[in-house]
Amino acid sequence: MYVFDKWLQSEPVQLPAGPLQYEALVDSGQIGEAELLEQLGREVARNYVTPGELALVFDDLGAPEVARYVRTNMFPAETRTRHGDFGEIVTGALYRRVRRWCVPILKLRWKQTANQAVQGTDVLAFRLRQNPPVVAVPEVKTRATRKLDLGQEAHESLEKILDKDRLDESIRFVMVRCFERQQGFLARRIAEVLRQPEHRSVERHMVFVHDHAAWKEEVVTRLAGIVKQPTELTVVKISNLQDFVARVYKAAEAQGTPKDHSRDAAA
Repeated sequence: MYVFDKWLQSEPVQLPAGPLQYEALVDSGQIGEAELLEQLGREVARNYVTPGELALVFDDLGAPEVARYVRTNMFPAETRTRHGDFGEIVTGALYRRVRRWCVPILKLRWKQTANQAVQGTDVLAFRLRQNPPVVAVPEVKTRATRKLDLGQEAHESLEKILDKDRLDESIRFVMVRCFERQQGFLARRIAEVLRQPEHRSVERHMVFVHDHAAWKEEVVTRLAGIVKQPTELTVVKISNLQDFVARVYKAAEAQGTPKDHSRDAAA
């Protein structure tokens, strides 16, 4: 069973009045720490490394050289950037693996430099078989410390992203990447979504990956007071988040072997 199917479980919450839908996810305790770090490390590594890339660079060199290359050239060194990337990785896996949305690309593979973000939406997820097709636009925030106006910050960011021109830029980015990977059918379906904006449904989503001890429900209360349109909020609570992310990236360095990634398939 894939790690996301048993790592997180829903926690009872008090739903706010209004159009904000809220779900909190916490560690289920069903998976041991060593296995969890290994599996999350693998998920982190595959978000940065294109299949076959390490085999091309290293040929038959061993794991230490590979780990050093990945650490230096692919994984961000800055803690803040790692946290932001980790939140996007968790969100992409959650939507793809658990909620069964189509998440066509792993955006972090297109970073120009390790510590630089890729422009556009954090994650784009599609339901292309529905009529009209649905585009979910999750705004992702990762926080290890308390910030009660986090919801307002995310709301403002999401509204900017949902500007038609900016959203179209992000959809086009996904379409082109699919075409480059010779996923012609998927690229054409996404092109239809891009070409016919009047025939698509856009959903507002937010995902907060947050330190468990630092979380306060007041964040949700404040957010509910400003949300005017249906919006889905998911809060993933992780104990000792800063240390946890550091350990996951350490595990990810050990995942980057040519053998592993030559068999990997992009989402």
